[in-house]
Amino acid sequence: MGTTALAVFASTLITAPAAQAADVRLKSRTSTQEKDGKIHAVYESYDDHVRPEDVSIRIRKKGGDQILDTVRIADRCAPESDCWDMEFLSEPVTLPEMGVYTMDVVVREGQADELVHRDNGELTYGLAPRLTVTSDRQWISYDNHLITVSGTLVAKDPNTHEVKPFAGAGLYHRATPGGGGWLWTNDEGRFTDTLHFFEDSTDTRHEYSFRSERETLTLPFRKQELKLKVDAPLGTVNAPYGSEVPVRGKLTRIADDGTEKPVLRHGITIGGKNILPTRKDGTFSGRYTVKQAGTVKIAPSEWGWFNTTAHSFEVAKAPRTSKFTSLKASADKDRKVTFTGKLGVTEDSYPAGTTALVAMEHSTDNKTWSNVGTFTAKYGATFTQSPAKKASTSSYWRLRHTGADLSSTSFKLGRKTTQLVDDDLTPEGVRKGKTLTAKGSLIQKSGSSWKSFSGQTVRIYFKASAKGATWKKLGTTKTLSNGTFSKKFTAQQDGTWQIRYVDTPSTHYADYGREDYIDVR
Repeated sequence: MGTTALAVFASTLITAPAAQAADVRLKSRTSTQEKDGKIHAVYESYDDHVRPEDVSIRIRKKGGDQILDTVRIADRCAPESDCWDMEFLSEPVTLPEMGVYTMDVVVREGQADELVHRDNGELTYGLAPRLTVTSDRQWISYDNHLITVSGTLVAKDPNTHEVKPFAGAGLYHRATPGGGGWLWTNDEGRFTDTLHFFEDSTDTRHEYSFRSERETLTLPFRKQELKLKVDAPLGTVNAPYGSEVPVRGKLTRIADDGTEKPVLRHGITIGGKNILPTRKDGTFSGRYTVKQAGTVKIAPSEWGWFNTTAHSFEVAKAPRTSKFTSLKASADKDRKVTFTGKLGVTEDSYPAGTTALVAMEHSTDNKTWSNVGTFTAKYGATFTQSPAKKASTSSYWRLRHTGADLSSTSFKLGRKTTQLVDDDLTPEGVRKGKTLTAKGSLIQKSGSSWKSFSGQTVRIYFKASAKGATWKKLGTTKTLSNGTFSKKFTAQQDGTWQIRYVDTPSTHYADYGREDYIDVR
């Protein structure tokens, strides 16, 4: 018996009111059976109170109310005897055309206590069904992880015995291991199914069934071979403790068609720690930090689509020989700190391209240090680096090789702070051709107090209000013994003015006054 027409039934029999047919849920189910070239309904009962001779089956189009045929149960129980059988065959069904129909179970049809269970099961009206199933790929792999299954269901028309497509039929798909579901044929008796597979998939068996017809697809899981080519490092690595040696290579795979293709976005581990993603062309590059002697393994991350492969190199005993040479540090007038120097070794050698991570550190007491920025230094090459943190009046700065815990000598950097005060352009509103005066005072910090700063050059800048205008220096003036200064200009056009102290000695920081807009009428 087919399984496509199972129905859910209730645990109790509901009695209808007198003289009115009731829609109920009976403890029964109906299905389809082919016998002697004819189609019958199969009635399966689980209720001792309903006898087969009281049952008839109405057949309708799915979703419609028109009754196309009504058949009685052909099997009978002996009168006045207990009915021990559970399955009963109906009279032959006659319908106008092949298809899948719905069946209603009617108990005591036409009587006052008539009961009706609508949509109790499905009737598949077709003889000798034949199912064919094919797939567009014959195995599962990285290149074949999306597989399309297509099939056709045909049957003989019970009226003409002509072989026709069986439309609207339900087929069940069962996958081993796990999964499954229902599929339905279209008007041409065809169906398609898309199967998705992942890297943890295994050999799978897919069975498609319709009534007693079953077709099976077996899809083996094929892993592809990986090829790992490492360009660096090769042989034995001899490098200082904490240094970072370059690692470069390419990862490819042998595709299903036998060609070699790059593997993109695949992780490469170095010594079981670093994970480098491969690029579109399969190449990868990174760094290995030298900490101890021994064998270092380079390998792709394990992935179920591929067989594993690996490469290894040897690291010689790493001496602690790194050092900073020609190291200088300075703070300019705009408080920018700059380190210049080289990272090298006191003895031994290093592979070409070896680098190290270097931290720039700051301290207010030359004891407690904080990291204010890092950069990668290449052994043997000059570096020039500046942290984002600005210099203060007086503080300490140094570099530290983070991998080797090596610190440079510290540098005490700082200049005296200067400040433009009472800086102003007057008057605020002026007629064209009239006089404008730039004035103010320049002071310097000495210890905890401020003092006038005489004999210094102060610049006056102007930027017109026109679109795209830039700052232009219009003049300079010197500060007097009390630090004050003054400079006169002729008003020409609207714009913004600013007084700047930028011509500083090496002992002082620069300062910039406020921007002052002047409206020229």
